[in-house]
Amino acid sequence: MPPDRVLVRLSSLGDVVLVGAITAAFPGDTGVLTLPRYADLIARARGVSAVYVPGDVLPDVPIVDLHNSPASRRLTLGRNVRGVERQDLRRRLHVAFKTRPGDLVVDRYALAAGVAVAPAPWFPAAERGGTLIIAPGAAHATKRWPYWRALAKAWPGPVRALGGPGDEAAIADIGGVCEDGWVRTLEAMNGACALVGGDTGLLHLAAAVGLPVVGIFGPTTSADGFWCHAGEAVELPLPCRPCSRFGGAVCAVGDHACMRGIDVARVIAAIERVTAPRSGAA
Repeated sequence: MPPDRVLVRLSSLGDVVLVGAITAAFPGDTGVLTLPRYADLIARARGVSAVYVPGDVLPDVPIVDLHNSPASRRLTLGRNVRGVERQDLRRRLHVAFKTRPGDLVVDRYALAAGVAVAPAPWFPAAERGGTLIIAPGAAHATKRWPYWRALAKAWPGPVRALGGPGDEAAIADIGGVCEDGWVRTLEAMNGACALVGGDTGLLHLAAAVGLPVVGIFGPTTSADGFWCHAGEAVELPLPCRPCSRFGGAVCAVGDHACMRGIDVARVIAAIERVTAPRSGAA
């Protein structure tokens, strides 16, 4: 049987993870069209019964395009499609002139799909334990916090560094594992008490499996649209922020104060808050 609908989100990791907040909200079965590298991951999201990649024939069902790019529109040409509001201009103005940021990505997804955002976890919940996971990698240099090794040494409990392809150098600096494939990355999150990372896809993935998260924000901010998680964002109120929608190769003002100014003690305090037993918990 075909799914009741198909959602389209081709990339990137964080955006694809947030699709789980929508598939988990629908009654019935949902299909997702994404790039091959994310197929195994989104197949594990709640409510997903079928995964399609470019080139597959989509069933004759309603389509919600959560990417709404030229590439995604070509793949759904001539179909019954409802597209997400991208808010590209608003998001660019927020960077250039520090105006009001765009709406939350999950809220825009939900509006396009006609559902309410489902509460996390959106993927199978991670087994909780006592290990702090550190995710030091980032695709953009300005998103890389310089004190990961110091945090690993200062944290009083067990620590495991985790990353994916491209994070090898950052992981090697601490001594951790770059998992091969998102399914193994999900499995590696079992036994964690929390994950701390920059504004990257692994941070969103950890939140999607129910882990408390601490996000360290520099060139981007927690108000830019992706941060919607149970946890704490650590950031500094600098007038230059945000300087980018996604991060960049070099700091525009030359001092990288947005990251260098966040010390280890502040991050540890945030981790302690998100991992503290909640009032009334058994």
